[in-house]
Amino acid sequence: MTSEDMTPPGSDRGLLGYTGHLMKRAFLHVHAHGADAMPIGRHPREIGVLLLLIHAGPLSQARVGALLDISRTDMVKVVDGLETPGYVVRERDPADRRRYALRATEAGERACEELRAAADEAERAAFACLSADERARLVPILLDLIPDLRDALPAELLARTGFLIARCHHRLRRRGEQRLASRGLRPRHFGLLTALASAEPCSQQRLAGLMGVSGPAIIQSIDELERAGVIRRDRNPDDRREHLLLITPDGRRRHREARDDMDDFQRELVIEIGAERIAELNRLLLALIPSEAPTPQRRTP
Repeated sequence: MTSEDMTPPGSDRGLLGYTGHLMKRAFLHVHAHGADAMPIGRHPREIGVLLLLIHAGPLSQARVGALLDISRTDMVKVVDGLETPGYVVRERDPADRRRYALRATEAGERACEELRAAADEAERAAFACLSADERARLVPILLDLIPDLRDALPAELLARTGFLIARCHHRLRRRGEQRLASRGLRPRHFGLLTALASAEPCSQQRLAGLMGVSGPAIIQSIDELERAGVIRRDRNPDDRREHLLLITPDGRRRHREARDDMDDFQRELVIEIGAERIAELNRLLLALIPSEAPTPQRRTP
């Protein structure tokens, strides 16, 4: 496979040099396959929770959320969804009788077998575009980005490439948010501005295509940036029913500053795991995105 010579159709080349953006695109691809493969009423997160409890439980709900990078609000929903059919139970934590711990039941272990099969099917479909050798090279690089989890999670979870991509995506997104916090922007705002800068004036639908997402997925970011005076909407002179998006002068300044921050973040990743491994990671992530055009421009640290 010559995925390094491929660019997702319609994608903005300015974003494809950022590992965080590629990881997000790969995550969306993998998550879509996972959601499609799950039995009706089940969620991909549930297999992670069950596997963790089966291999390392009982564990407190807070500990499970921390290890799997699931927010407190989402953990409540996940646990409720597993507790109702009797897949997990809450028991007194033997290490601290004032607290409760979660334990997978026998019914939960049986349900996990069904979820395992669904997850295996999802991974086969999601990673069909990678050879066995490419997938074998991808896993250790992903683990390099989350080294603290090597000894904290069961081997069965760490062997699931889709799970690793999800964990890396959430980790990189948080780090990107920390970089941009002082600018009043988030990584999704930066991605939108970078794509828009290469194509303005353009419609919301075209902008979403450049970012590799659906039109409704960027409505919130557009509204936030418009309220902040970073972008504006103008009527399309050729079609008054349509609005075109443009970056304001202040938006250009803030985008330049954010780009400097994200370039620094990309250089930081290179320092952490090496230029060759980042280049290989970007190539493999790019291969997961449907592609049919020539090589993206890569950012040189």
